[in-house]
Amino acid sequence: MRRKSGHNIGYKKERVVLSDILPYEVPPFFSNRHFYNFLVKNKVVIDESNRAIQFSKDHSGVLKRLIQTLFGIPNNVNFINDTNFDYFKFNETAFEKVFLTIPFKFKITHKDNDYRELTVIHPINQLYLVGFYDKYKNTILYNTKLSRFSLRKPSKVSSLKYYKDNTNKKKKSKNQDIEIIETTDKEYTSLKTFFSYQKYSNIYEFYESYEYQRAEKRFDNLMKFDISRCFDSIYTHTLSWALSNKKIVKDNLFTNKDSFGGKFDRVMQQMNYNETNGIVIGPEFSRIFAELILQRIDKNVEKELYSKGYKYKEDYDIYRYVDDFFVFYNDDKIKSEILSLYKIKLQEYNLFFNDSKTKILPKPIITNITIAKEEIRKLIEHSMIFQFYDSEMKKQIGLKYYSAKDIITNYKAILAKTETSYKDLQNYFLAIIFNKLKSLIKKIQEEQEAVLHLYVQKRDTETKLDDVEENEKPKHQEKLDEIFEEIKEQEKELKSYHNQLFKNINEIIELTFFIYSVLPRVTYSIKVCHILFRIIDFIKNQERTKQSYLVKVPNASTEELKYIAFDFDKKHNIFKRIYDGISLVFQKSLSSEYAEVETLYLLPIINELGENYRFEEELINKHFRVFHIDNQNVKILNSSMNYFTIISLLNYINVDSNQKYTVIRADIQKIIIEKFNNFEKNNAEDIFLLIDVLTCPYVGTTDAEIRDFRRQVLDKIKFFDAGTSIADKNDIIEKIASYASDWFYSWKENDLGKELNTKRGHSVY
Repeated sequence: MRRKSGHNIGYKKERVVLSDILPYEVPPFFSNRHFYNFLVKNKVVIDESNRAIQFSKDHSGVLKRLIQTLFGIPNNVNFINDTNFDYFKFNETAFEKVFLTIPFKFKITHKDNDYRELTVIHPINQLYLVGFYDKYKNTILYNTKLSRFSLRKPSKVSSLKYYKDNTNKKKKSKNQDIEIIETTDKEYTSLKTFFSYQKYSNIYEFYESYEYQRAEKRFDNLMKFDISRCFDSIYTHTLSWALSNKKIVKDNLFTNKDSFGGKFDRVMQQMNYNETNGIVIGPEFSRIFAELILQRIDKNVEKELYSKGYKYKEDYDIYRYVDDFFVFYNDDKIKSEILSLYKIKLQEYNLFFNDSKTKILPKPIITNITIAKEEIRKLIEHSMIFQFYDSEMKKQIGLKYYSAKDIITNYKAILAKTETSYKDLQNYFLAIIFNKLKSLIKKIQEEQEAVLHLYVQKRDTETKLDDVEENEKPKHQEKLDEIFEEIKEQEKELKSYHNQLFKNINEIIELTFFIYSVLPRVTYSIKVCHILFRIIDFIKNQERTKQSYLVKVPNASTEELKYIAFDFDKKHNIFKRIYDGISLVFQKSLSSEYAEVETLYLLPIINELGENYRFEEELINKHFRVFHIDNQNVKILNSSMNYFTIISLLNYINVDSNQKYTVIRADIQKIIIEKFNNFEKNNAEDIFLLIDVLTCPYVGTTDAEIRDFRRQVLDKIKFFDAGTSIADKNDIIEKIASYASDWFYSWKENDLGKELNTKRGHSVY
């Protein structure tokens, strides 16, 4: 497969915030892209040696206020207006304290009746990590070369590239009358991780690798195990033990504070409100922290095995992907030795072996999941809803018209036969559907382009027929007749494909919602959004193609365009099926404080459908529990609603030409104000909510209402100096709003296609 080419735009230390800070599972339109631009543009840095936060000069005073707000800097910290730059200068105590923050934690559904708590750290800690990575990047690379077992370890600093998708450029016909507007990857700045990793970016790459297959051939058994609640269990001080020596570290606590291990330990504590037991879950830097410890454990195990006479790659083979271990062996004695050693060595670092998840697979080493995936692949390959066909093709390859219901029935049978569960196969099944859908769309676009090209040839030949000498006319007429015949043949095929596609898309939508609804998870929500957005975008682009063609060829016949775009009824049949599927998801389950992100991904899909497909306020209130009515019939607002839900709902109600969401907007305004009753500068969630409310264009229906609400928020947190007039407050608010239109949530640049494309391939697991 041809790789996208990228244009290197250079190394910037601030790139850390683009790649290694946020969990994969944050909702759409939330990112650090604008924060990154802010840091680079304004040269914001932490000068640790001078205990200062430095930034570009700004005579308006707006930048000073923004930085003070964004990074939670207390009002009593000295502000110094220097010749070349401005900075906040801290004393030792205040400097240490400013990094002690409360992270924003949100829960996602992880396993049956269980949740995983993920973390977005405070902006001040994000800024600190920029300098930390820049200073210690080579130290990290040196200390992640210890283990020969690790499958995912930093190997070098990766380059930052700007990717341009040239699909349209390549596919565009030489004749400018023809341009099928395709669903494509948008241009985006993409950086998966600060470091390039050896050897695999995803666990499934290892399963399909030559390395895995070679180990299968050489050894009779595979043992799989993992660490029990690895990230929750890590004791931050153990990093220094891993990098040096436990006794040396404990005997030299003061000296260790300034070492790499001591600094990393301290920053992990501070960003997690001084917790030493457990590290934040989700960001890449946490995986690096864990990797540094696990590398030492791997090294210790290998050393002990060697001292006992067991040679790596000869007597055994061990692979570790983050905290998942794969041990290939022949002799049960070696297996027992390896298990025993890992239990001992993990305990030395306060980590524990997960007995319940240990599996032994004898030769042939093939898991039930692998068998189930192959069965699903065959099921899809032999179903007509995933390809175009004619009657001859159907006979040749034994295609069956499996409806979505038929595929679901067969899917359940595969699960039962292979003793696997939905969670084992959801990602795989949804990925297959997405890839097959892309192939269908690509095929129909190629057929459409071929027909349009024939019509261009027809017009050119007709023009020549009018202009040529009489004796030349028969030759041109013959050519014209050939084109007519070819058009008839091509249109017959295109008509069949067009009708099949309509049918197939409806079946694919039904199948997608079934797979998702049995086990909603954030990662599955993202894949479902990929599928649904691809369908919606294809339909919209078909309509744009038709309009663009009519502008360029105003005399085009209706015959020419009858199989470009679906008619009104077919388009809305598809849109309604998508709307009904999402509505059912919202009706079936109430959002909880543990799992709201799953459905937050589906809200932008509803927005993509347009004005005719909008949820009623009642459904939004019920699902997200915006309020409830108590026993005295009093409306009680949900003040525990978190930042992600608030901003996603504000974005959803942005298309509000009919004032449909007046009540819910007012409720959200009140919830925001109530949350700021307990505003804390060191609380990440408070800072994110505040900074995004100051740029959100949907907190009111008029400019005056928006300004008044922002002033109310800033008054609530005592932002203004005592005695500031309303006119001056409004002026400050206007300056803040003009400084940046987006912060962490993209209000103006919320291109769902771009967001989804940026997500693709970024998941580690």
